[in-house]
Amino acid sequence: MSNTLNGINLQLIAQDSLTTLLAEFPLISKFSTNFGGDIATKGESVTTRIASPVGASDIGANGYVPSSVVSTARQVVLNNHKGFVMGFNDGEVAKGGYDVLRRTFMRPAAWAVSKAVLDDIFALCTASNYPNVAYTGTVAAFDADAVAGISQYLTDLSVPQANRVLITRPALYTALARDNAIQAQYASGTNAPLTENLLPRIHGFEVNQYAGLPNSGTFIVNTTTPDPKFSSLDANLMGVAANPESIIIAARLPAVPQGWYGNVATATDEKSGLSIQVREWYDGVLGQQLLSMSILYGVQIGSTNTLARIIAS
Repeated sequence: MSNTLNGINLQLIAQDSLTTLLAEFPLISKFSTNFGGDIATKGESVTTRIASPVGASDIGANGYVPSSVVSTARQVVLNNHKGFVMGFNDGEVAKGGYDVLRRTFMRPAAWAVSKAVLDDIFALCTASNYPNVAYTGTVAAFDADAVAGISQYLTDLSVPQANRVLITRPALYTALARDNAIQAQYASGTNAPLTENLLPRIHGFEVNQYAGLPNSGTFIVNTTTPDPKFSSLDANLMGVAANPESIIIAARLPAVPQGWYGNVATATDEKSGLSIQVREWYDGVLGQQLLSMSILYGVQIGSTNTLARIIAS
């Protein structure tokens, strides 16, 4: 079989699919990633490392004495092979051309794959994995002052202030967007909160929203202390405050079945190392030209002390 789909080069489809996927990946890039173009099979593992905090030494008093740098190994099992498969009727691509592929395959595939990865990432954000809770309260009370408190909470835990990210459900994001202190950012030269619903950095956090945060279980509060840091909460997860060391994502190229009759093309992003695989084949029984885009990946808990959950109702 030729490596084309109705005259459209499969490698071009793979590259454009990767570009479209990367546009859907901003949230994923906020965490530690270990991407590569090596071929792997589902169930294999990748070992990566996360850094631990270090302190400065008194060189004037002690000289150039080396300090121990501790990093923790984390094994990420590549147990998720997920993607999107689209079937085109005979002649459908030939009539519609490349625009049909872009509209009906690339964009839906990119969205589906990125959502699958994000859902698996945030499924890790349970009370047992990340016990720290930086905010407990109502959605209506979530404002810039609340974010200031979350920032202090992470600082008290010695979480580095660089690259902090706040990811919330749309309700909390909207609460921040309605805060007069944030809307008044136009005075500093930006009107993005009003014109584009894009929030600026708030107290050291890049703010993002995601509707798919898990929310299940029973809301239980430890009433022996009013300090929310000591609350036991298993529901109403409305956001997380984190940094890149909090969660690890690893991805590799899926292996191609031996003796398979279809066509395969791959594309790798030079900057991130993220690779995708596109397969194309014809099913004579269905009378369809099938096209798939997939990645092989795994997610793992990183430094548990660098992520704090946000609980609101």
